[in-house]
Formats: sequence, C-alpha cells, structure tokens
Amino acid sequence: MKTIIITGATDGIGKHLAKKLAAEGHHLIIHGRNPQKLETTVTEIMDVSPNATLSAYLADFSKMADVYAFASSIQQDFDRIDVLINNAGLFAGSERLATAENIEHTFMLSVQVPYILTTELRPLLETAPEGRVINTSSYMHHFASVKDLDFGMEKDYSAKQAYNNAKLYLIWLTCYQAQQFKQEGSNITINAYHPGLIATNLGNTNGKKKETKSLVSRVVKSVYQSLDEGIETGYFLALSNQVAAISGAYFDTKTIKRVSYKGYNDEKAKALLAYCDQKIFDYKESLL
Repeated sequence: MKTIIITGATDGIGKHLAKKLAAEGHHLIIHGRNPQKLETTVTEIMDVSPNATLSAYLADFSKMADVYAFASSIQQDFDRIDVLINNAGLFAGSERLATAENIEHTFMLSVQVPYILTTELRPLLETAPEGRVINTSSYMHHFASVKDLDFGMEKDYSAKQAYNNAKLYLIWLTCYQAQQFKQEGSNITINAYHPGLIATNLGNTNGKKKETKSLVSRVVKSVYQSLDEGIETGYFLALSNQVAAISGAYFDTKTIKRVSYKGYNDEKAKALLAYCDQKIFDYKESLL
C-alpha cells in the first residue's frame, strides 16, 4: 500500500479521490483549509472505510508560513511519501488578492505551493520505489496569455486570465522539474493532468459563482463529468504501472494530450522558477 498526500482534499476531485484511495487501503494524508470541512471529510472517509489509515492536516495555503508548517509536519511524521497530489486550487474573485509577499492568490495555490511542496518533500519521495508527483492543471491552460510573463498579474488582472495562466505555468513547472529530476538521476516522476469539468467549490469561497460559470462556459467541446469520471486520470497517474516511467507529460482521460506551451523554453521556465525562488527568499527574509 502507498502513502499518498492530497492537498485540497475537502471538496470535489480531491475529496472523492481520497475516499477511493482510502477504501483501497492506502495511507491517505489529506489537507484542508477549513477546519469544519476537514473534520467532515475525515468523518465521511471513516464512515465508508472504518479501517482506513488517515492523517489530516489543517493549513491555509494562501499563507507562506502555513505551507512551510505543513511541509515540516509531513517531514516529521513520515519517512516516505509515494505520491504527492498537488490538487489545491482557486478561482479567485474580480479583485486581485495577494499574499504578504505579493503573490497573486491563484498563482500561489496553483504554482507556488506545488513548487514548495515538491521541493520540500522531495527527500521523502526519493525514498519511495517509484515516487510520483501529480499536478492538477486544466484544459483552460489552452486559453492562457503570457506574453510578458507577468506572473503576479500586477499589470492587467482578471480572475479568468489568472486561472488560465496559472494552469499553464503549472505545466511549465512540471516539464522543467521532470527534466531536472532526470538530469539529477532521481527516480521521481512528475506529471500534470486535466481532471475534467465537474461541479466543485473551486471559486465559491469568494462568492464568485457567476465568474466560475462564465469560465466553464468558454470551454469548447467539453462536457461535465461525474466525480467518478473526474478522478479517473488522477487515480490512474497515482497507481498505474503504465505511467511508471513517464515524466513531464500532460494527461487527459488517462492519455497524454497536446499542450499549448505558449512559447515555453528553458529561459521562460527559469524565469518562472526565479520568480518563485524570489518570493521564497522574500518570505524567509521577513522572518529574520
């Protein structure tokens, strides 16, 4: 059985995937931001699987301190992680919101946090026979617009564009880290995927349901899926032997799909990582 982390596990895809994996006997490490929802999720999983091995952690990933506290807790409590599923995400409101380090919230949840967690938990992933990182991206990356690499959306913010761009940047991060791991001789694989269009509470915390519906309505040739269908690809990437040697790919419906890279190259990938590293530096400097 595997030890699997799922961030953003109190709603939608994350919650349903956690239930399925726990029922099969894997040790699930779930994360949530809201204490009541986290408690409810634990109760629901244990009701369905009374013998489940489950660990739950509370953290607000819009705060850098909480991200590092979460990573530290995992490092202290576990000596091996088989799968890290970076699932936490956000569709923000009409006004740009940012962290204390001026990281736009959508970018923070979708890019900065996966970068930090993958980096901090890498030693635990290395101890697994086949350490895997799975990043939840989206079909909406095809609609990203990243000509000037405004990672913080400081010049021209919109919730829709922030979401689309962040999902593309996450694919960039996935590609770059896959290459990096391979060059360093790591056994860790890292892939991104589109979970499908399902009804979740992704943007409801900010009361922007209309914006979320508008976002979804712009997806061409896509259909809503049930939660069972929505978790299929994430489940496949977490456990299937078919992807054990695949890294740096983007999946949809358990198949490698075309990516709209939007001019991706090493220079742009390094600019993305430099931005993330600078924000980490800013945070650590603030602690001095």
